[in-house]
Amino acid sequence: MKRLAPTISLLLSFVASLWAQSAKELPIGFTEWEWENRHLIKEYARDTDPPPEPIRNIAEHERMQGVLIRYPLGISTSIVKEMAEDVIVYCLVNASLENSATTSFENAGVNMDSVEFILGSTDSYWTRDYGPWWVVDGDRNVSVVDFTYNRPRPNDNDAPAKMADYLNTPYFATDLVHAGGNYMTDSYGNSASSSLVYSENEIPDSEVNAIMEAYYGIDTYHVVDDPNGEYIEHIDCWGKFLSPTKLLLREVPESHSQYDEIEEVVEYFESQVNDFGEPWEMYRVYTPNNQPYTNSLILNEKVFVPIVSSSWDDEALAVYQEALPGYEILPVTGDWLSTDAVHCRAKGIPDLEMLQIFHNPINNQDTPLNEYRVVTIIDDLSETGLVFEELKVFWKNNSMNDYEKASVNKRVIAFFLDMAIGVPLALVLNTILEQFLFNQLVFSITSNLVFSTCYYVIPTFLYGKTIGKKLLGLEVIDFKGEKRNFFQIFFRETIAKFISGVVLFLGYIWFRFQKDHRAWHDLMARTIVVQTYKE
Repeated sequence: MKRLAPTISLLLSFVASLWAQSAKELPIGFTEWEWENRHLIKEYARDTDPPPEPIRNIAEHERMQGVLIRYPLGISTSIVKEMAEDVIVYCLVNASLENSATTSFENAGVNMDSVEFILGSTDSYWTRDYGPWWVVDGDRNVSVVDFTYNRPRPNDNDAPAKMADYLNTPYFATDLVHAGGNYMTDSYGNSASSSLVYSENEIPDSEVNAIMEAYYGIDTYHVVDDPNGEYIEHIDCWGKFLSPTKLLLREVPESHSQYDEIEEVVEYFESQVNDFGEPWEMYRVYTPNNQPYTNSLILNEKVFVPIVSSSWDDEALAVYQEALPGYEILPVTGDWLSTDAVHCRAKGIPDLEMLQIFHNPINNQDTPLNEYRVVTIIDDLSETGLVFEELKVFWKNNSMNDYEKASVNKRVIAFFLDMAIGVPLALVLNTILEQFLFNQLVFSITSNLVFSTCYYVIPTFLYGKTIGKKLLGLEVIDFKGEKRNFFQIFFRETIAKFISGVVLFLGYIWFRFQKDHRAWHDLMARTIVVQTYKE
């Protein structure tokens, strides 16, 4: 009888989940019954050996061949139609509902040549949360790695195995309890989740990290307390990786009840570096009324951004466009909640024959940038063979374009030339301002700010050079070869230079001993002074 108890319990839970589905759509959170029976979650667990190493986790922003949804839908048929223009729509559906799904899609004008139905029962439409996670394993296979879904929903928990079987991909599983909405990865071994992943597993945090490394290839796991303080505790409710170098995090006004918690998370990520050793490029999307803007879906060249008829919708779309130039930013409507939108209800399926190019930028300031050799390994995962006559490899040196760093002597001469030219101009300016500003402190700050802006900031922003640098053939450029921006140069020429000179001009002297001849203000503003700058 004792042996039958687990089987009976599983059967009862299965029947209960089916009844709940037929009665009404399950919520993204726990039902009352599920909460009382959450001990059943582990009963649905699978466990295999981990994939062969080395393992690379596949990120949302990589190339996708399809998208996983479920019918009855959690998204509108208009979104399905848009998706089917570019990728295969894999739709989980009960056999009894296949005809209904077909009719619904056809009536909406969906390209049915891009729809594939995967027959089988599901408990809910949260495919993000229970769908498969993907890695490139050590045998060069694009493989499914399954976790144990953090809801007692047996049909949903079966979805990753169903997808692996349907797509004929290798399948691995761990009994770690997790949810896809609480997981983001950059594709290089950096991932992030809320601390829910720790609290819902009855093992030490270190063991959770070890499982993530062994099964998913995660070297750095950023686990932070959920700043929203909501029941779902999923990271996609407040942030996401946009690329291997870019992060998007929500922003709220200071009056918001979660302001401090959100800013604490922002400060944490600002203190971290990406896989290339550089600070993350941080983008903030304003969600004053808990709009679900971070709950977006990146699907190849398109980004599906949930909007809610808010006055802040356009601003959110603009942030995405700024962060992801070249992408088509698509606003999508639905019955969205702050904890639930399009990202929760759809999940990308990677290109199983993607061409993997393994190459990390080299950021080593001790090595002259015009002297290092880059070897790119092209791994033909399709194993169909490469036609070398047709193969084209394009590359870009993101650190900067070709240049010759400015010599110490020329930088020193340019400095004194600017002093010789600038001091008389500053004296004239001071004479004029003295007529209007009688407070000594105000006068001092204003005169220095006006002079620095006119003589240093504006010319350097527009042309990359002051008069002194122009005479010596020098130019200030962004260290990564990107376009100079005004705030970057303003910071360099005012605050950063003040810091460089405040203590015996140590920040200026510093550049004499650096191979790339960068002073403190160059390091802080991410600039470098060069002799030539070739496009």
